[in-house]
Amino acid sequence: MAQPGTPQDPNERTINDPFSPKVQGQNYFDPRTVAQIHRNDDLDVAKDSHHHTVGVGSNQIAAGNHNHGGSDSIQLLAGVTLTGAKGGNIALASVCAALAALGATDSTTA
Repeated sequence: MAQPGTPQDPNERTINDPFSPKVQGQNYFDPRTVAQIHRNDDLDVAKDSHHHTVGVGSNQIAAGNHNHGGSDSIQLLAGVTLTGAKGGNIALASVCAALAALGATDSTTA
């Protein structure tokens, strides 16, 4: 028979209150110590920082509902320059090259 609070299925995990005295004795660090350690962590310092905040900065993560419109993330084509006259094929070639640089397959012909 399983101990109280122990999952019946070995693939299940029991979630315990991290502040309970029983769990405190099982942890290497209590939650208050972990919080103090994280106060000085490398938040958004570099792309390989331990922790990141949600935002539009180069070392931040994007929210799941971002749309590349510029308000909640960088614009999709930020930094891409299109060249050529709008009425000619040079502008179209520039658009095709810009899209290819973003991952599109350019199967156009000359």
